[in-house]
Amino acid sequence: MSTLAELLDTYRDAITEYLYIGYARWDNLIGRIAKQETKPVHDFADEQVWTFLVGCRYAMARAEGTRVLTKTLTGSDQPTPSICKIWFEVLPIPPRKGEGNTHIDLALGTITSRDETKSGIKLDDVESSWVCFCEMKWYSDIAMNVNHDIHRNQLARVIENALCFQGFGRYAEKVYVTIVTPSIFQEPCAKSRLYQYKFEEYNASPTHLMDDLRACDLEENRQSNWSYPSSLMRWIDTLSLRWVNYDELFEQHLPTSDISSELYMFWKQNKY
Repeated sequence: MSTLAELLDTYRDAITEYLYIGYARWDNLIGRIAKQETKPVHDFADEQVWTFLVGCRYAMARAEGTRVLTKTLTGSDQPTPSICKIWFEVLPIPPRKGEGNTHIDLALGTITSRDETKSGIKLDDVESSWVCFCEMKWYSDIAMNVNHDIHRNQLARVIENALCFQGFGRYAEKVYVTIVTPSIFQEPCAKSRLYQYKFEEYNASPTHLMDDLRACDLEENRQSNWSYPSSLMRWIDTLSLRWVNYDELFEQHLPTSDISSELYMFWKQNKY
């Protein structure tokens, strides 16, 4: 019987038809899965591997998989992109000067590759544009101070990247930013992570989000082929902030595939 790592390697071409892998390395990810299968550690908390496996699960279900994943992460059906991909570990152009690219763990939407880059993405030139950027957390928290600005939190940075995401001189008409965590952190009785507070605060009022974005000391990024929105508050009206959990992503129904059984077994044996 094949292991999950072996099956993923066998079906690599089928998976990567729908899963775009940016700066992560396939062989490195497979090696970490194989190591966990042969020498398992208790409470396997490899956030990147779990996100990769989410991508593999839905990519194996092809267009139906991307549709189901989209509905789960955005809360509604969205127009099918011309490039029907799940984007894993990718880099939009940063909205602030002096700040490196924000690593987006998982993205969906009307997205295309930036010219001459492996990991870079931009908005595709289509009608009814939309984008969903996901911040995936296992046990880690969002960074409380991002490089170059001690007041900048990671969730605000990802949201700003999504609101400023553009291509061909246009911004996305609908913007979703989704936090994905283990279900235990969605329980309201105990809060141990900064993102629990910031998610609640930003959902309560866009003013709180704007206050945090205005507190950033870094200059807005404006260049010949990229522009910071003249009124970011206007674009906040396009934003939906959501929170789902890994349990939903691994356990909701999908068409059966050749990796389904082993992937589900890996999830059951190694999750928290």
